[in-house]
Amino acid sequence: MADWVQQGIVRRRKSVKLDGSGNGTITFGVDWSSNHKWVVSDIIVATNQPPTTAPYPTATAYLGGQQVGVSEGATWTGNQDVMRGEVEMTADDLIVSFTGGLAGSVATAVLEGDSYLLR
Repeated sequence: MADWVQQGIVRRRKSVKLDGSGNGTITFGVDWSSNHKWVVSDIIVATNQPPTTAPYPTATAYLGGQQVGVSEGATWTGNQDVMRGEVEMTADDLIVSFTGGLAGSVATAVLEGDSYLLR
C-alpha cells in the first residue's frame, strides 16, 4: 500500500482571456514526479467582469480530459464561485473550462488543497 506523507498546502492560480465566444480553458498539472500528488479541496473561479454584467460563464472542472465522464463539478456562476469537494491529482491534468462568458474578460481559477509525496 502506498504511504503518502503530507508536505503542506498547495495553492495555484492561473488566468485566461475569454475568446470571442466567451470561452477559455485553464490547465493545472502536478509539479515534480510521479511520487507527488495533490488533493484539491477547493476550486475558486472568478472573472474580472462587473458583477451585474451578463453573460456569466459556466465553469466546469475536468480531471484527465474534457468530457462528461471525467467532470469533477461545475458552477453556473463562473464569474464568482467556489467548487468544493475532493479531487486527487497525480498524472492527469485538472482542466477548468469557462464557457459562455463575456468575451474579452479575464477568467481566473485557483486550486487549493494539500500536497503529498510518496515515501
